[in-house]
Amino acid sequence: MPTREEVAYFGAGPAPMPTPVLAAGAEAFLNYESSGLSLAEISHRSATATKILADTRAALASLLDIPENYEILFMHGGGSGEFSAVVFNMVAVWAEKRRRQAENELGGDEEKILERVKREVKEDLRLDYLVTGSWSLKASQEAAQLLEPLGKGFVNVAVDTRQSNGGKFGTITDEETWKLTPSSREGGKRSAFVYYCDNETVDGVEFPGFPKSLESSTEGKDDERLVVADMSSNFLSRRVDVSKFAVIFVCPSHIVKPVDVLACSLISCRVVHKRTSALLMSPL
Repeated sequence: MPTREEVAYFGAGPAPMPTPVLAAGAEAFLNYESSGLSLAEISHRSATATKILADTRAALASLLDIPENYEILFMHGGGSGEFSAVVFNMVAVWAEKRRRQAENELGGDEEKILERVKREVKEDLRLDYLVTGSWSLKASQEAAQLLEPLGKGFVNVAVDTRQSNGGKFGTITDEETWKLTPSSREGGKRSAFVYYCDNETVDGVEFPGFPKSLESSTEGKDDERLVVADMSSNFLSRRVDVSKFAVIFVCPSHIVKPVDVLACSLISCRVVHKRTSALLMSPL
């Protein structure tokens, strides 16, 4: 039987783990820090569990230089669960921004504010997706399905790289060909977010860096593109300027941990708004 040192494992996920890490994990699973309890047995509300999460957040913040105005969340659902979470939360942020603009211009007339937001949802709401592989394709399809009760046309596939590669994924089309929703300085109203998968493991496609066309405008935050990235399969593999992203989500089992259904998200305060219950409960 081969030893761990004799095996070279290149699986796309779950990732191979260093032997010392597995040994420490095995010890913790039996008796965590000499507590007499397994790591799997301690209460998730205990001080021990709270410290584990705090230490993990601190380590991530240090490794990635995560700005202080970002939240690090640990959630169930895995990476695919984030396909839906991104849509629900980012569309809510977009709608709340529109509500605040309407409130500033219309005062406290809630009925007029709601009618205006409803109209703007129908006319202006767009979600931009860069479809470069199977994962971003699934994400765009999930978004379209979730928004179908409101109508069609909300999801803008700014690029589908199969169209320039013989019907197959495998390349990233030049940015000049992308059809992003125009920003205000381009005569448009900007999308709620731009979504892409940083590394498409199934199709062997990885973005070499942050797309230049998604760089923040120097003309003000109202024209800033909010970028959402799925980094499940290259998380912590290279330096990333977190400040360029509104949301980064990760299913860590692809690269830095064993398999389970955990997802981790880094969320900027730019997309955290206290939303009014009246707007959220109103049918659009």
